[in-house]
Amino acid sequence: MRSLSAGAVTVCLLALILSATAHAAEYYTKHDKSDQRRGELEKGHALIYVFRPATVGAAIKTWAFADEELMMVSKPKAYSFAQVPAGKRLFWTKSENTSALEMEVEAGETYYLKVAIRPGLGKARAKILQVDEAEAQKYFRKCSYVEPTEAGLARAVEIAANRHEHAVNKAAKQN
Repeated sequence: MRSLSAGAVTVCLLALILSATAHAAEYYTKHDKSDQRRGELEKGHALIYVFRPATVGAAIKTWAFADEELMMVSKPKAYSFAQVPAGKRLFWTKSENTSALEMEVEAGETYYLKVAIRPGLGKARAKILQVDEAEAQKYFRKCSYVEPTEAGLARAVEIAANRHEHAVNKAAKQN
């Protein structure tokens, strides 16, 4: 039985990582850091920014939702925003796990959410957290704006259909 050389193993691992990165990129467009888009408040809505600032778990794609609507799909150092109707909302993420956060949002207000990734045994764990404006300003400086592609929007519909109820149950257990 022949064994693979360290170089061959490295090449195989690199090919897998590049393949995963290319596949993830079909779901979103990451803009240049100079493109620091901001949202405008709409009547009856709250403006929600969601960030994924850290590089921990760089190979992991994260999906962030408000109820069943996609807010962001990305990898590290990214942000996006969404208009969300005022009221009690469920913000949740889907990556290698599901994290959920219920919040009451008010019309005319801006809120900031962070998706934190931490290594875990066998898989990384994502957690969605509310952060203050001062912390969010730091993330704007280090993150790039992302927006979903048509393929990303289509995949988000599938994820919401399959995982929204799980997110609802997670949030209920936290209360």
